[in-house]
Amino acid sequence: MLSYTTEAPDGTTGKPYGEAVGRLNYDALGNMAGQVMRPNRLAVAPGQWGTQEVRSAYAGYIAYFGTYEVNEAGDTVVHHVEGALNPGWVGGRQVRRLRFDGELLVLSTDVPKAGAMVRHTLTWQKRER
Repeated sequence: MLSYTTEAPDGTTGKPYGEAVGRLNYDALGNMAGQVMRPNRLAVAPGQWGTQEVRSAYAGYIAYFGTYEVNEAGDTVVHHVEGALNPGWVGGRQVRRLRFDGELLVLSTDVPKAGAMVRHTLTWQKRER
């Protein structure tokens, strides 16, 4: 992942996960997996899973997997979630606008926040093996 940014309707921009790191995998069989992490999260030692520690660890990480399909126009991808860190996503769909910018894959979605829709944009670069 190269970047994770947000833009509010008033033009305010942000980086909700700071200098986020992540990985997104798609395969030819229609499977996908994605992870995004805020770096430098608070380390949690075994047996020290208090409310604040769990909240900090959970709030700094997004992870899910499932299958995917791209619409006929090639401008939207739907991730059908089979498993996720957030149990509320399991069985659901994550719909992303899709575009290519040269060699980069740019996925975006609008998320409601404080009565407005905030655009979240994640930019990915293909990594050769």
